[in-house]
Amino acid sequence: MLSITIGGVSFITVEKPKPFAVVELFTSEGCSSCPAADDLLKEMTDILQKEGKEVIGLSFHVTYWNKGGWEDPYSQEIFTERQKTYVRSFNSYQFYTPQAVVNGEKEFIGSNPIAFRDEVTAAVSKTPAIEIIATAKMKNDSLIVDYKSNKAPSSAVLNVAIVETHVEHFIPRGENKSRTLKHFNVVRNFSISALKVDGRITLLWPDHLAADNSSIVLYTQNVKSLKITGATQIKIN
Repeated sequence: MLSITIGGVSFITVEKPKPFAVVELFTSEGCSSCPAADDLLKEMTDILQKEGKEVIGLSFHVTYWNKGGWEDPYSQEIFTERQKTYVRSFNSYQFYTPQAVVNGEKEFIGSNPIAFRDEVTAAVSKTPAIEIIATAKMKNDSLIVDYKSNKAPSSAVLNVAIVETHVEHFIPRGENKSRTLKHFNVVRNFSISALKVDGRITLLWPDHLAADNSSIVLYTQNVKSLKITGATQIKIN
């Protein structure tokens, strides 16, 4: 076992990092097929976590549905580009929503509960290469994240996402007109940086996001294979 102190907080780590599954859902409020996947992300994450599986869900709202009558306020071009990177890595040139990607390696239709369980179960059967321990605190309008990792290969980057845990949003136009949609772990701010053994990341805090309805997800990723090699989800101190 190893004792680590970050920002004055002490942590005890185990010898092997705990297996995990990061499920990245590419979705949109302008897509009529997406609400089922949004709901499934929350439902399956809760179920699998109760079974003892470490599942971290992330909702990335893409931009290419924004011309269909409703502009998704949670969409960002960086999320669309992230999905495109995955599509290229899978040797596929078909973009669609809802698409789910597990640990950067496997993809499936995000509303498919059988595929969700199968891919998460396969992911959590593997021991991660990297362990991350982190703390987060607010300073004015910024979030400061301090972290430590057990290794920092040059082939890895660190992704840090500020997520809004629960969202309910009324849609007045587009394919989901007159519906109130529920979203889970909506990514509101996202950064990619070089991974360090001992590092600090500062992010601008999203407008109108309550700290008690948020969490921070850190996950490492191989820049070539896109395999996610370590992950953790934390709250603000």
